[in-house]
Amino acid sequence: MKKIFSIAKVLLLTSTMAWGQTEMPWTLQRCIDQAIQYNLQMKRQELLTQSTEQDHRQSKLDLLPNLNGSIDHQLGAGRVLDRGTYKWVNTNVSQGDLGMQSEVNLFNGLQGMNSMKMNKANYQMSMEDLEAMENNITIQVMTDYLDLLRNEELVGVAEIKVEVTVQQVERMERLVEVGNEPQGRLLELKAQHSAAKLAYTRAVNTRDITKLNLMHVMNITDVKGFVIETPILPDPSTVEILELDSVFQYALANLPQVKSKEYGVEAMERYVALQKGQRSPRLFARGLIYSNYSNQLINPLDPDPSNPTMDYPTSTQIKDNRYMQASMGLVIPIFNRWRVQTDIKKAKIELQDAEYQYDDAVLILQKTLQQYHTEAMAAMDNYNSAVEAVANSDEA
Repeated sequence: MKKIFSIAKVLLLTSTMAWGQTEMPWTLQRCIDQAIQYNLQMKRQELLTQSTEQDHRQSKLDLLPNLNGSIDHQLGAGRVLDRGTYKWVNTNVSQGDLGMQSEVNLFNGLQGMNSMKMNKANYQMSMEDLEAMENNITIQVMTDYLDLLRNEELVGVAEIKVEVTVQQVERMERLVEVGNEPQGRLLELKAQHSAAKLAYTRAVNTRDITKLNLMHVMNITDVKGFVIETPILPDPSTVEILELDSVFQYALANLPQVKSKEYGVEAMERYVALQKGQRSPRLFARGLIYSNYSNQLINPLDPDPSNPTMDYPTSTQIKDNRYMQASMGLVIPIFNRWRVQTDIKKAKIELQDAEYQYDDAVLILQKTLQQYHTEAMAAMDNYNSAVEAVANSDEA
């Protein structure tokens, strides 16, 4: 795995082609950017992250008091209740009321705080999932990119073998014509040439399939003109393979797929605390301001209320009839058909499931790193053996 990342780093550093020209060879970085930008799963995960961010923001705002206003205006005719005088009258009445009310939770078993912390953990988990998805796409592009480079080299090797066998067949045909070689030897070389052509065809097909796989990851469907850049790769003998334990410890502390599960456990712990908070009494404070008006109201400053002559403006009525109230209340849960206890038990089950998901993520990470480390060590041994074989062949 370390070897793959080292090679990929060189690919990124040696990329010098222009980005905006589709006819230019595709660099590794450009392939990665293309795959990430047009991946629909990434776009959906980004939307999910934005949604969890809004949940987190709203849970913080839920700790604030609410404030609501109301206004009501009525027109009545006949025998109606004048809400200004609280008398039944036979007349036309134009009246109304208006007010504002606010309420705030003083204590509810810390449900508000636990909800905020739970949504924060969910938001962090969603961000880690987004980063993990981006890393997976990057690794997939890197793997397909390197596979395509290798298969293109194999096509070149197979093509050279075909050319060599063609030359051998032509040379043998001339020798057979003059009688210096038997016909059977020519047939053997023709068979080798056919085998070389078959190997070349298979190499080309494998390369084309690998190219198609890379293009599919990048969400590109037009295969015409798609060429990747061939960079200068580092000497494999200079690549250092780190100890497995150090790689595992680093991955355990930093990889987003593991951190996501950690936040998942944290979110479920807060969810359990949130459900337990339903057992607690709810203490709240409430305040309101209210007033009313009516065209039947008489100005209290009028010298003769039985024969009123003074106007009584609506604004003055609202000011004179103003009423304010502040109150506190306590709601004590006594029996809710065992719903709270059921919610707590279900939350604990979800917490245990989140812990299992974390353990599973760690186990998968450990197995994956063991496999990559073993493959890297085996590849290094194969390379060293091949280098030694070539050196011995040159000396011979």
